[in-house]
Amino acid sequence: MRIQINFQVASLPIAYRFVVLSFLKEAIKKGDETYFKRLYEEGEGKMKPFSYSVFLKNFTIQRDEIELDQMSVTISSSDIEYMLHLFNGIQLIREYQTRRGAWKMLGVRMVKEWEISSSSIDCRTLSPILIENRHGKPVHLEDESYRKEFSYYANLRIKELSGRNAYKPIMIEPIRMRKVVVKESNSTLRKETEGELLTYTAYQGELRLDGHPEDLQLLYQSGVGKRTSQGFGLLDIIREG
Repeated sequence: MRIQINFQVASLPIAYRFVVLSFLKEAIKKGDETYFKRLYEEGEGKMKPFSYSVFLKNFTIQRDEIELDQMSVTISSSDIEYMLHLFNGIQLIREYQTRRGAWKMLGVRMVKEWEISSSSIDCRTLSPILIENRHGKPVHLEDESYRKEFSYYANLRIKELSGRNAYKPIMIEPIRMRKVVVKESNSTLRKETEGELLTYTAYQGELRLDGHPEDLQLLYQSGVGKRTSQGFGLLDIIREG
């Protein structure tokens, strides 16, 4: 299931992903507080069953902030319960207050999903894919280990969300991808890093994935790679075959 929320927004911090995540958590809490506790308190440290992407309209960057007119947030998940509570909670939020002003809700719409029946799909990233090694260092597209690490994270995502391993290994073939550096922070990170922003090296663009259709559907709906619930790894499909 996939929905898109449109906001009127005047200003965002450069590191805005955690602010968006805070909104989603607030919506879930309003939708069902018991579910929220299960997901974020009892389930601390576990992968969350969603990913999201952000599109900024008419924006300019001024030092440490972004000035803009509107923002669209697309949220996708294979977990219907998560999406139900999220949707219900969103209906209860007309404005969301942040340190840089209010986000005014303009509307919510369902986004039609692709039903995958092929073992090969061409995709574009709606949010960049983050792959890191066991030491938290970025794995670059040109590294020999990139495809292996990508397959590892894809299987881990499938196992966490479905309780089983992938039916067959997920293989990636980059088509047109480029490196992006994402800056991020939140209140905890600001204290630990004395206000400095953390940076993540990720990749965005077009890629081909091969695997079992059910596994590809799960990754398409819930994201792939690290930190999917922090605005990384959401895919859109260009074509099958």
